[in-house]
Amino acid sequence: MELTRRAVGALTVAGVAGLAGCSGSTSFSAEYAETDPGDTGYEQTGQRQPTMTRTFAGQDVEVTNTVTEYRKEIELSFLGGSSDVGVFAAFTSPQVEVAGQTFNPISNLSNEELAKRFQERFDNMSDVSQESEEQVDSLGSARTVTKLSATVTVDGNEVPVFLLIANFNHEGDVVVPMGIFPQEREDEEGPNVRQLMANLTHPA
Repeated sequence: MELTRRAVGALTVAGVAGLAGCSGSTSFSAEYAETDPGDTGYEQTGQRQPTMTRTFAGQDVEVTNTVTEYRKEIELSFLGGSSDVGVFAAFTSPQVEVAGQTFNPISNLSNEELAKRFQERFDNMSDVSQESEEQVDSLGSARTVTKLSATVTVDGNEVPVFLLIANFNHEGDVVVPMGIFPQEREDEEGPNVRQLMANLTHPA
């Protein structure tokens, strides 16, 4: 399956929505996280509340996650024009408390493990590998942000991209902000994605 230009954004939303995975009598819901795009050029394009059931401590639990998505039209040299291949998504998943224990299927995963899970869900993303780590202030604390390289297919063309992803606890939810942008536009879009992370609000 090849990604069309529009499908790049859909890939991101579907991927992060599935990170927590499916396995309800008990329900837990996450609060939305949003960001102020400022002058980055990104625009909010949608919000979703994917719901799934998992088993914790022998109990079936209904878990409602959230995804807020942003996109940006970016000029790409190989396309000879612009495409909305700049994508930022803020994913949240609730901490589940059952029988005196706290659970969340992604809270203990590293950023690289999250990115690998994301890759496994899509045949058209390949060669995910970690490049570096840094600290970005987000929601009142310094957060570890991992930069990874990957390849996606857009309109039949292989496009090298960078992913910036973080994973941390905030106000009872696990918050996963993630940005994807073409490597050829790193000088502009890297700072933009970091600004989107810095401008997060949660609960929205």
